[in-house]
Amino acid sequence: MRFVLGVVVAVGLVGCGGPEMQGVDAVESIGQEIVGGVEARPGSHPWIVSMQQYGIHFCGGSLIRVSATKQESDIIVTAAHCVYDGTSSLTVSAGIHDLMRPGAGTQTVRGVKTVYHPAYDPDTTINDIAVVKLEKPLKFSSTVLPILLPLAGETVSDNAEATVAGWGLTREGGYDTSPVLMQVGVPTIPHQLMVNAYRSQGIHIDRYAMLGAGYSQGGKDACQGDSGGPLFMLGAQGKPVLQGIVSFGVGCARPGLPGIYARVSNYIPWINTQVRLLSVTARL
Repeated sequence: MRFVLGVVVAVGLVGCGGPEMQGVDAVESIGQEIVGGVEARPGSHPWIVSMQQYGIHFCGGSLIRVSATKQESDIIVTAAHCVYDGTSSLTVSAGIHDLMRPGAGTQTVRGVKTVYHPAYDPDTTINDIAVVKLEKPLKFSSTVLPILLPLAGETVSDNAEATVAGWGLTREGGYDTSPVLMQVGVPTIPHQLMVNAYRSQGIHIDRYAMLGAGYSQGGKDACQGDSGGPLFMLGAQGKPVLQGIVSFGVGCARPGLPGIYARVSNYIPWINTQVRLLSVTARL
C-alpha cells in the first residue's frame, strides 16, 4: 500500500537509497527496475511467488514450510491488504523469474482460501499479514523452495542488511512494472526514526507490528506491485529468514520516508495456527 499526499493510491513496498547490496544473487548487467535496484539472479530467491488475478501480477508472497518431512507446501504468506477485498481467480506462480516468459521450473496453482489477520486495520495498516491456501501443494525443486521463518518475538538489529525483491513499478508515478524479478538492498532502521519520519504524515508506527528499512537520502526502493513480498536477512545459519512483509510507504524512494513492513516474528503463533487449520500437507 502506497500513500501520496496522504491518499492511498496502490499496493506498494519499501526501500530507499544508498549503496546497493548485490552479492552473488544479482545479475551483473544492471537494469534500473524496482527503483534503484538490480535484476535478481534467476532462481536465487526460490521462495518468492507472484500472486496474479486473471493472469496479471498484483502482489508478491513467500512460500513457507508446513511439514518437517514433506517436500512440498500449500501455504503462502503475504500482506493482508493484498487480499482484503477478495481474490477471485487468484493464482500463484512459483519458480518464476520473467513473468512474460515462465520457465520449465515454474509452477502455477490456484489460491482457494485467503485468511488475513483478525486484527488487521485497513485504515492504519497494522497487522498487515495474511496467508493463502493453495488448491494443491507446490513441489520443492531447485527453483521452488520455502523460506525460513524467524523465531516468535525475534528482534532485528538496527542498520542490519536486508534484501527486498519483487516485480513492482520501476518508478513512483510510473505505469511499467518489471517483467523480471528485481531486488534491492536496504538497511533496517531504528524504531524512533520510523516514528519521527511518519509523524508528519499522520501515520502511527507500532513497535511490535512494524519493521522499517531504507535509506535517509532515498533513491532506492520497491514500489507499487511489490506488496506482500519478502524482506529477508541472513540468519545465524547463513540462510535467508523472512523478517518482513512489504506493507506500505509514502511514495517510492522518497528521502526521509523508509518503507514499512509487517514484522513477521510478531505473528509466528498466528501463522502456525493457520498452517494447522488450513494446510493439507501439514496434516499428512
